[in-house]
Amino acid sequence: MLKAVFLSVGCAWVAAGAQFPCTMAPLQGTAACDTSQTPSARAQYIVSQLTLDEKLRLFDNGALSVPRLHIDAYQWWSEALHGVGTSPGVSFTQPTPNATSFPQVITTAASYNKTLWGTISSAISTEARAMNNVGHAGLTFWTPNINLIRDPRWGRGHETPGEDPVTTATYAAHFVPGLQEGEDSKHLKASACCKHYYGYDMEDSDGADRHNFNAIISLQDEADTYLPAFHSCVVNGRASGMMCSYNAVNGTPSCANERIMNGFARGKWGFDGYITSDCGAVADVCNNHHYANQDDTCRDVLQAGMDSDCGSFLGDNLNTSISHGVTPMSAVDTALEHLFGVQIRLGMYDPASEQPYLNYSYTTDLNTPAHQQLALEAARQGMVLLKNDGTFPLDATKYPTVAVVGPNANATTTMQASYQGNAPYLISPLMGVSKYAKTLYAEGCDTNC
Repeated sequence: MLKAVFLSVGCAWVAAGAQFPCTMAPLQGTAACDTSQTPSARAQYIVSQLTLDEKLRLFDNGALSVPRLHIDAYQWWSEALHGVGTSPGVSFTQPTPNATSFPQVITTAASYNKTLWGTISSAISTEARAMNNVGHAGLTFWTPNINLIRDPRWGRGHETPGEDPVTTATYAAHFVPGLQEGEDSKHLKASACCKHYYGYDMEDSDGADRHNFNAIISLQDEADTYLPAFHSCVVNGRASGMMCSYNAVNGTPSCANERIMNGFARGKWGFDGYITSDCGAVADVCNNHHYANQDDTCRDVLQAGMDSDCGSFLGDNLNTSISHGVTPMSAVDTALEHLFGVQIRLGMYDPASEQPYLNYSYTTDLNTPAHQQLALEAARQGMVLLKNDGTFPLDATKYPTVAVVGPNANATTTMQASYQGNAPYLISPLMGVSKYAKTLYAEGCDTNC
């Protein structure tokens, strides 16, 4: 935040150059490509055709290809918190060097404008599809972050809608459909991911860090505080993705917590999609929480309901766990069915002629004047002025010289905060004020003051 102002940015499945497995043998003409069947039934058929070695290639976030079935490699990890963001699945190179950068979520949420939230996420997924169509983005975006910020020392509060469970739940209910839904009722426009599930709001404090922290949460706090946003994200937002968090809750690591994934999310809430771990969280189950050994960790996370490992733990250990008779093939197959099911819903196995999103173009749909205007309007609506005694807006004739003071007074990239993409331009507070008045600038103290 501005300290003081004194007024006196991997490999991903893409439409461009991608193989459509259903246009070639051996999947062509099979149940995998029968659009009259449910995505679940089609996914089950695909999994039934895979060998064990082929299955083992698919659990990391950077899933490898299956050449025999013409299945391309796919990078599950793309970011879009407040615009398409730098991540393994996203490339900001020509012809897509920039994407619209919307305000950070804490600002947009402060507008309390539910329509705005969905309009922004729809613009983001439009730009995502345009980038995907030239091979520069995936289609699974790990957004929104719907953890609560109750202590500013967490340091990631700007990624979230704030401290209130109701506001955060409402944000999820409007942001997710905006990202996922559009003109094509048969396919997801993009896949959203409710994260970080759950009880996650600490990085490093008092001898614990996010990789080994055990949150003690009462049933009342769980119901009143920590679960409502995720319930809303699934039930009202119809999210197709979730992410289990690094931390444990009451002794059980989130990514091995069957109660919250298969119990609450899939069982009680009807979640239909895939669950990824946060990056390195599966390894944390074994190495930092010391909850289980390597073999048991593989079994525990899959049987709990997690499907994809952002990391390499399953890639390194799952085959051994299977060979030792610890992880059953049923758990392996179920996870893969969830993953393929989402890809089918995104259109990866359907005819291109039936997918209007494949017509989105970087020349007409990416970083557009309309999206830039939307970002400006969001910034204006999200600003909170606690008091105005008539000073604002400034009268340049009355205040011809303005002092702009503070360590972030001339910040540019810092003002984008985190999970940002490549913006077409960045304007610091000093640059902005200088358009209206003569300025005097001093950094003051550094950010450690």
